Amino acid sequence: MQHPTRIVWTLIAVLLLPRLAMANSPRDYIPLDPGTVFMALYYDHYFGHDLYSKGKRISGGADLYSNVGIFRGVYYTTLGPFTIDPQVIFPFGNANLTNHDSGGVGDLTVASTIWLLNDKANKFFFAYTPFLTAPTGQYDRDSIVNFGTNRWTTKHELCVGKGFGNFWLELSGYVQFNFDNTNALGIYNNRVTSAQDPYFGAEGHLSYSFTPAFFGSFDYIYLYGGETKLDGVRQKDWADTHTVGLSFAYMLNPHTQIMINGKTDAGVVNGIMKHSFGARLGFVF
Repeated sequence: MQHPTRIVWTLIAVLLLPRLAMANSPRDYIPLDPGTVFMALYYDHYFGHDLYSKGKRISGGADLYSNVGIFRGVYYTTLGPFTIDPQVIFPFGNANLTNHDSGGVGDLTVASTIWLLNDKANKFFFAYTPFLTAPTGQYDRDSIVNFGTNRWTTKHELCVGKGFGNFWLELSGYVQFNFDNTNALGIYNNRVTSAQDPYFGAEGHLSYSFTPAFFGSFDYIYLYGGETKLDGVRQKDWADTHTVGLSFAYMLNPHTQIMINGKTDAGVVNGIMKHSFGARLGFVF
């Protein structure tokens, strides 16, 4: 059995942590009325042991454990005839990878969806969201695991949704462009530049309302790309991961919602096969 080196573990962590908690929740894209404020606290626990390279399991001792929290604040308003939702996403938490710890704050993201079509009568929407992530998180070049990435990123996502009776189907796709990290760890423990190919992703959420206050969802997430170039040399560490999960949400009262979820990787080409469970507490004002 192969045993990854320190630099390989670092590349695995770079692939893993920035993507942990950035997937959409079911019905996230159904817009609330302009003038509404939505605030949410997220918690997700991730764990995994099996490390894959080029689709083959090469180690069962990856031993990842991570607790990720997110504060998200959203304000729904209008821009001309369109509904928009400027928002801020602030991650924090801690992680342990092969007995190497990291904790603190992650990279700050600002975003705003614009609903280009929002037909409430026919329960149909089409929306675009640009995201901008700044390298504000905790980062240490010599650490195997970091919550910050030390690079700017910009993500562009399209989503279409349609309601059918008690069902909602949401389909989204995105591309994320990654700027260079000029303070990455090289193979000789030196400072080098890390470039990263774009990520491409897709999500599907099929949800069903059991009652007006309670719904469940089947969730599918796909991630591809993001191969790293370290000092100009490709590392063959691209992502190609399929994830499936279930979510359940309940309105405790007209202003408070609790959501729980569980997810598992169904297929991994490079990186750690992860499993997770989490919760979201949302407030509507």
